[in-house]
Amino acid sequence: MKRKRSPIKFSLRASFPVALLLLALTAVTGCGGTKSQLTILPGPPPAAEVNSYVGQPGDSPSETSLWGVTIDRSKNVYSYGPTSGGAATSGSIAILINNFIILLGPNGYQSGLAVEVPGQAIILRPGDSTAPLVFAVQQPSCFAIGGNVKFLYALSPGINGPSSPFFGQIYAATSSDGSGWQFNNQTNYVSPYQFAVLNNSNVPSAAEFPGYPADFPATCSAAQDAATVNATPLAYFNDDANTFSVPTQFVISPGGLFFENQSYVNVPLTEGWQYTNVSAWGVSESPLPLPVGGVATANYLGFLFESYPSSAMYRTRLVGFGNAPISGTVMNGGTFPSEDPTQAPNLDMSVTFNTQDPLNNGQYYLAKLTIPNDAPSTFTGSCLSYGLSQTGNSTCTDDGVAMVGEQNGLYTIIMSASDASGNQKTLVLFQQ
Repeated sequence: MKRKRSPIKFSLRASFPVALLLLALTAVTGCGGTKSQLTILPGPPPAAEVNSYVGQPGDSPSETSLWGVTIDRSKNVYSYGPTSGGAATSGSIAILINNFIILLGPNGYQSGLAVEVPGQAIILRPGDSTAPLVFAVQQPSCFAIGGNVKFLYALSPGINGPSSPFFGQIYAATSSDGSGWQFNNQTNYVSPYQFAVLNNSNVPSAAEFPGYPADFPATCSAAQDAATVNATPLAYFNDDANTFSVPTQFVISPGGLFFENQSYVNVPLTEGWQYTNVSAWGVSESPLPLPVGGVATANYLGFLFESYPSSAMYRTRLVGFGNAPISGTVMNGGTFPSEDPTQAPNLDMSVTFNTQDPLNNGQYYLAKLTIPNDAPSTFTGSCLSYGLSQTGNSTCTDDGVAMVGEQNGLYTIIMSASDASGNQKTLVLFQQ
C-alpha cells in the first residue's frame, strides 16, 4: 500500500523543541489546531434504564452492516445484531458488579459478555472467546459542540499488514443546533512497528493512504432517541491521483466516545484496497495532559481482542487492569479465573504507556502490550519480542498506541498493538 508524507505533521514532529514551543503557545492562547483547549462537549446525560448503541464487530472489513445493541435494565433483557438485514439475537441479562453484564441464551446459560458505560458506550462479546469484539456508542441526539474537537482513534482489528492504516485522528465542529457537522484533518498513520522498525523513526511522521480532503460536511439525523452523523467524503489513492466517495457514519457520545464506519464499496480493487468496510474506535482528546500516574492506577474492566485475519480467527478475553501501584509507566492486569470478574484478575498482562505525545493529550504512541505467549502458531507467532514473566512463563510483547479519554471523571482506554505480520491486538477498557 502506498504512503504519503504530510509536510505539516513531519515538520512539527521533526523538531521536538519546536513542537514544545507550539504546544506552550497553544495552551496559553487557545489558538491553533494542535490542541482543543477551548472545545466543549455537552457531557453525557443521566443514564436511562434502556440504552441503545450503534457500532460494529472488530472484523468490520468483512461486515456490510452496522450493528445495534440494546440493553434494557428495566426488564433485564438485551438484543444485538445487524441494523440492515438479519434477525436480532436477544435474551435476558444478569448484571454483576455494576457495569459487567452476562448475556443469557434461551436455555439460561451464558451466551456472551458485555461491559457497559450506561448511556455512553458498550463493549460486547456476542458469544464465546472466538467471537469478535463489538464496540458501540450511544448518541441520543444531534447535539452541538463548542470549538473544534479532536478525536483520537484506532482502526478496528481485522485490517491486516504492517503498512495498513493503524490509528489516526480527526477534528469535528458543529452548527449551533447540532444538525450540521464539519469534519477536518482526518489523518491515518501506520503502526509503531512500521514507523519505528521500517521507517527508522520513533514518531508517526508519515500519513497513510487513503487520504481525505482538508474538511468535509456532514449531517446529523435523529429518531427515537438515537442519532447518527452521515457524510460522503472523498478518499484519495495512488498518490492523490484517484478519488472515490466513501459513505461514512459517525456515532459520537456527548461524553466524547467515538465510532466511525467507512464503506469502500466504490473503491476498485485496482487501487490495492481490499476492505469493504473499516471502522474506527476512539475517544475525544482531553483538554489537558493525562499523567500516567492517574490513568494507570485506576480500576478497569474490559476485553482484549486478538485477530489472525489470514485464517479468519479471533480471540476475545475478559480482562481487568489497574487498581494497584504502578512501576514506572507500567499498568498490570490480565484475565479473570473462569471469566469471573468478582475474583482478582491474573497478573499475566501489562501495558507500558511510556511517554505521552506532546501534541495529543492522552495519546501514548510508544506504548507496549505484553501478554502470555500462549498461542505461538496463531495469535502470538509473530511477536516483536519475547521474554519471561516473573513466574518463568513465556511472554509476547508488541508495540502499540494507547489512547485515553475522560468522561464524567472516568477514563476509557483504547489500545492497539501490532506484531511483525500486522496482526492486531486491541485492548478496550472502561474505568469502574
